Amino acid sequence: MALKKYYDYIAFNRDIKYSVFFEPLPSVDTIHKWVGAQSKNDCVYAIPNDMNAVLKHTPKDNSYLGDLENDLFKWTGGCLWKGSLYGFPRTSNCLLKMSLDTEAIQYIHMEKGYSKEHHYGGICTKAGIIYQPPRDSDHILVWNLKTGSTRKIHLSPKSQHREFRYCGSILCPNGYAYLLPELAERVIKLNTVTEEWEFIGDRIDAMTFDAKIAVDGNIYGFSAYCDGILKIDVMEDDVEMIHKEINPGAYGTKLGINGHLYSIPGDGDYVWDYDPLTDSLKSIYEFPYKLNAKYAGGASLQNGGICAVPARENKLLKLKIDIEGIEVPDKIYGDYFLDYY
Repeated sequence: MALKKYYDYIAFNRDIKYSVFFEPLPSVDTIHKWVGAQSKNDCVYAIPNDMNAVLKHTPKDNSYLGDLENDLFKWTGGCLWKGSLYGFPRTSNCLLKMSLDTEAIQYIHMEKGYSKEHHYGGICTKAGIIYQPPRDSDHILVWNLKTGSTRKIHLSPKSQHREFRYCGSILCPNGYAYLLPELAERVIKLNTVTEEWEFIGDRIDAMTFDAKIAVDGNIYGFSAYCDGILKIDVMEDDVEMIHKEINPGAYGTKLGINGHLYSIPGDGDYVWDYDPLTDSLKSIYEFPYKLNAKYAGGASLQNGGICAVPARENKLLKLKIDIEGIEVPDKIYGDYFLDYY
């Protein structure tokens, strides 16, 4: 039923077009400023990566919140839960937490830390349980936001001394999370209710940081460093790369209210527009200059817009629709448009 309502909503908006715009930000010296963002009402909050502050962007102004550590790759992606913004740790040994009301920032420390990059991104359930994919570690890291505690779901016996590298994840409305591999690994399908998990599909080179559920019920995500678009057939548990004629260079995949998927340009020179219903692919913007890691993640807004946040760039990238007065219904927005990167 949920998928049918999603399909009907997309069908009503199929003719809506998106255009690319830019909005300058104050220049800062930090290299990889923010990675991932969350949206609440008219605000976009960008998660600090190398940056020492959260970016708060509104239609009227921009502000930098907090005075954080200057370490590299601290947090990647995040979530909103119970009135607070959380940043998922990558090299940091704590969760970043910021109250949306007071904008006060605090750290939630884990009991035993890591000496290097350990996890990348993650998802958060409605119950406040975060699952983070491994990055050079042998386990999924689990946070309980109610208690501030952590635990591990091991993917192999400790005696094997294996290290896994995953770089993305997506939570589906049915409670399954899919963890997306970098190179020569298999997708992990995790039941967030029972915490049973399995590898699905063949080993694949994906390097997909972010993916979305299309109206056909399957999962798609533009690759960052490999050719093509990752496709997960959720009924058959098949995994493949499609449209390998392109190398998207995408640090994120965002959903438009017309059902199209849009790439967030990282190393890529184009903003790609993919329509899963017709399997059609086109570029809607080409950058006139070369720059790696331009943008990294962003947020889909409930008004139908998309905002990409800068890593090495000094301006926001926005995908705007050609009509006003749109408000994506809460249930559809939460199930399909909301993400954690």
